[in-house]
Amino acid sequence: RHAVLTVREPMLYTARMVVVFAVTVFFCVVYLESRQLTQVQIMQKAFYVFWFVCVPVAFPVIAVYALNAEFVTVKKEVKDGMYGPMAYALANGLLQLPMMFAFGLCAMLPTYLILGWPWDTFLTTLALFSAHCWAFECIAQFFSLSANPLVGMLKYLNVWFISALFSGLVFRGRDVIWPLRLLYYCLPMKWFFGATAYSIMASSPPYEGTLACNSTGVGAVSYCPDEGFYCPSTEEDPFGLSCYGETGPQILDSLSKTYDAISSENTVLTDLIAILAIGVFFKVNYCVYLYASCTAGRMPNPPRQIKI
Repeated sequence: RHAVLTVREPMLYTARMVVVFAVTVFFCVVYLESRQLTQVQIMQKAFYVFWFVCVPVAFPVIAVYALNAEFVTVKKEVKDGMYGPMAYALANGLLQLPMMFAFGLCAMLPTYLILGWPWDTFLTTLALFSAHCWAFECIAQFFSLSANPLVGMLKYLNVWFISALFSGLVFRGRDVIWPLRLLYYCLPMKWFFGATAYSIMASSPPYEGTLACNSTGVGAVSYCPDEGFYCPSTEEDPFGLSCYGETGPQILDSLSKTYDAISSENTVLTDLIAILAIGVFFKVNYCVYLYASCTAGRMPNPPRQIKI
């Protein structure tokens, strides 16, 4: 029954899949030049990853409203004895999982086809993206239990914005004072951003535009940075400032100096576990609040006896 209602309500999943696909195609066209394996396009690819991380999980704000309306109905049906709150939570959770993978396909297929990301990382990125969507879906579910759906939507947008702010691209987490630095570790985007950057860059083909320190000939220099390579001037970059490296690990090391969510160490599994743990935290709180809301109440007063 819940599966039929889910299919009939496009706001929950179907409409969002269409929007995620369309928005992803839009950003792919905007960042189409990042297909080129040149130094000046490395930062463009990093910025695309940022939008790839942030934008699709903004749309569950719509689900907050739909889930709130569903919650009102569920609470009445539970009180009428049609089913228990945990049965509803289980059915809802089982339907969520394949939908998260569907969201992942809607976002990743255009990305891999248009921007040429390495296909050997597709399954890894799909698992990361699906877990990321699931974590934010759990956050949306939790806030859908608000008495006013508009307040729940604002709460979700607040968490989404803070998560984007603390994703690791806007500023470094270590530059934020405690206890605000906790937000850097307690929200999903930081973990997904770092894992996705590693996944697509670690095994990428070599990038053009770098020379080793022992190079001779045109463009050779007598000094060299500590990284062991430098970038000669080009028409696109006359001063050679966009210089991140030839291999994936070199590029990740260069980016990690500015963005500490990125690392050349393989922490994909740790990042995935962190994303799932955040989702589980909100899912458990959702189930507890759902159960309390559906079972709260008092016994009705006995009918008064009227003497005639």
